[in-house]
Amino acid sequence: MSVIGARLWRIALPLETVYVSSMYLTLQTQRTVIELRTEGGIVGWGETLGNEACFALACAQAKARLGRDPADRRSPPFARSAFDNRDGRNGWAAHAGIDLALWDIAGKRLGLGLCEMIGGAVRREIDLACPLPAAMFDAVVPRTALAAHMADLGNVKRVVDYALGQRARHGFGAFKYKSAGLSAEWDFQAMSELRAALGSEVALRFDPNAAYPVPDAIALCRRMEPLALEFYEDPADGLEGLAAVRARVGRPVATNMALIQPEHLAPAVRRGAVDVVLADIFLWGGIDGWCGIAAAAEAFGLEVAVHGFYETGIATACNLHLAAAHPNLRRASDCGLHQLAADVTVGPRPEIVAGRMALPAGPGLGVALDRDRIERYVLAEAKFGQID
Repeated sequence: MSVIGARLWRIALPLETVYVSSMYLTLQTQRTVIELRTEGGIVGWGETLGNEACFALACAQAKARLGRDPADRRSPPFARSAFDNRDGRNGWAAHAGIDLALWDIAGKRLGLGLCEMIGGAVRREIDLACPLPAAMFDAVVPRTALAAHMADLGNVKRVVDYALGQRARHGFGAFKYKSAGLSAEWDFQAMSELRAALGSEVALRFDPNAAYPVPDAIALCRRMEPLALEFYEDPADGLEGLAAVRARVGRPVATNMALIQPEHLAPAVRRGAVDVVLADIFLWGGIDGWCGIAAAAEAFGLEVAVHGFYETGIATACNLHLAAAHPNLRRASDCGLHQLAADVTVGPRPEIVAGRMALPAGPGLGVALDRDRIERYVLAEAKFGQID
């Protein structure tokens, strides 16, 4: 059996509310959706980042797969350990998108779900963490307007009300607040009011995406210590910055930004930089990469959790399988699927009940693409080989 055709779509999906963080201020998420087809008629679905560079790299990798056995994931030039990556984050992300489609084909070929192929499900209901924007807006605004908005701490109430609404609707027991990195006073007020409104039993995460200088990050995190947050996620930049913060606080420190290559692990351990590795399938080049860092990190006494963003149902399904198969997982997985105004997979969106989403049924990832839906959101499309 070999791959005979590939099709890739670059899409922009609308969000239900404006996403506000230190990195983004947007009302959409851009993704690349991947279809690989075999001569036996099996279709594998993948997904990755949606920027133009990643789309182009994914196209090149998909084209290179034509004529090859889809089970051949580890021989050069496609093995993650041997992948000749000169393209940094986008290179690994493109590799991951193709990898997801190949695993999907393998599961359908064997009649097994992804989690069964990587060790078996130890849970079938996955706890999720709900992302919270730093501020609430009805439309995208300039950063200058965001700063003015945050000068009035009374506006924090809109973030709290949104969190309460998400909890009432979906039963979340974990929330990730996405700091804009513009005002420590605003962030402290937001985290304080969220803790008061949601109660002590809810896990609260603070994530400024390394926007604060180390002294400011230390001061803010120390100030938030009485709030008993679940962890500080990338409160400062780099392993040195995280180590400096961790040495001065009592709550755990997590990262998905500073530990993203195998060679980062040993320095992170030596410096005492982190407690929790938030492993992302796109930063780690796919399933093998994710499982590899999970095993290596745990060998050094670090926790591992699933990192995610505003992904379609394809990558969301993959993350659910990873969480289901990871025996030592004890923290909620990131998930933004419920905050998309539209998705591209077949059928109704999976429900979130009591803060959990069920593992998809069926072989492979357990999802399929709705072609009519995806056509509404296409920015670019590419086809290679035999594809209808």
